[in-house]
Amino acid sequence: MLTHRRDDVAPMPWTSSLLLGGGSFVIGAVSPLYDSYVPPLLQRHLSSSAGIGAAMGIDNVLALCLIPLIGAFSDGTRTRLGRRVPFLVAALPLTAVTLAAIPFAERYGLLALLLSMIVLDVALAVWRAPFSALLAELVPSVHRSKTEGILGVGMCLGAMVVLGTARSLSARHAELPFILAAVLVAIVWIVYATSLREPPHESASGARAAIAPFRSLREAFTAESGTASRFFAGCLLFQMAFQSFSSWFTLHGSERFHTTVADVSLGFIAVAIATLTGSVPAGWLGARYGRRRMTLIGIAGMAIACVVMQVVPTLTAAVAVLFVFGLAWSIPVANLIPMALELGTTARAGSLAGAFLLVQSVAGILGPSAVGAWFDVTGSKSGLFVLLAMFLAAAFALFATLAPGFGEAAAPVAMSFDDPRKAVA
Repeated sequence: MLTHRRDDVAPMPWTSSLLLGGGSFVIGAVSPLYDSYVPPLLQRHLSSSAGIGAAMGIDNVLALCLIPLIGAFSDGTRTRLGRRVPFLVAALPLTAVTLAAIPFAERYGLLALLLSMIVLDVALAVWRAPFSALLAELVPSVHRSKTEGILGVGMCLGAMVVLGTARSLSARHAELPFILAAVLVAIVWIVYATSLREPPHESASGARAAIAPFRSLREAFTAESGTASRFFAGCLLFQMAFQSFSSWFTLHGSERFHTTVADVSLGFIAVAIATLTGSVPAGWLGARYGRRRMTLIGIAGMAIACVVMQVVPTLTAAVAVLFVFGLAWSIPVANLIPMALELGTTARAGSLAGAFLLVQSVAGILGPSAVGAWFDVTGSKSGLFVLLAMFLAAAFALFATLAPGFGEAAAPVAMSFDDPRKAVA
């Protein structure tokens, strides 16, 4: 067995990891604000719940269409700033401006509001896959799970900062939560524009991805002699479970425990605190004991928590179980995208990140829809956690079929990724 001395391993790139944490902070700040505060604006112009739901689904449609293609396109991009950074530098200021504009656009009618939402959704879609691909550009393979754990903390902090202040700010002026989030995005953009740089790339590497993005995506899904398709199918089922939980738990819990949606939201708070607590250890555990192994442990823990959730008698007990659920959830989250990035070279990281985010978007549509259809057939929401456990069991089975070593870190290289001049694509 090939071994490496401690001196051969590249040091943990703390500067790059913290810089990437800024982008994750933005995602955590913008997404829950958008999901929580845009529907009431739409409700002023639309009386139909279906119409509001369709308008809120625009982001998923644009994500499905744009994120994977832009990720593949970034593989062939060549500029003095690199192949990923230009997308962030161009799209983040547009994200900030349109985010701040949403509550003001609403004053001019539904069309203006929808237009501002679409521009924001496009801006977010433009930089998501290139941002995820930067994990491969800036962080050595052996440290990517650790960095992804840091990104999980950044995302949680972003959500906590914005949602924690949004209620008091909106009581003063409805526009202030959006302005706060826009200012935070602008700060990250300034930091990225001045400090975020990629290592040098070979001039011809990845050029084909810009010409044939669909082919690049197909190759991403069929990499490793088709083994990648099983990996992405497992990711789909895993994400379907969590997205279904996010969409249906408040309604399930309020009916089951005969309480208000506000009280049931304590379960989400428990999951958020657990994710904040568990993200960094999850990354370190993946780096130490193997990403595949820890992912299986995390999914098994989530499934067991779902089985227990099906029988807990009180909301207090449910909140405690959901804390364990959140700890288990943080383990696969820290390790799955580093596994996806191992399916190809750094030059193909945009296609691989795009494929991973495409699966995530599809899961956000299929999971809640399938669970909702089951509720309609049975006339009850009581089986939510049974369905989640089934999704997770299927995901576990697929990941278990992957060979040991699949998606694990490549051989360490002695270089500093905090200094782009010393890194090679």
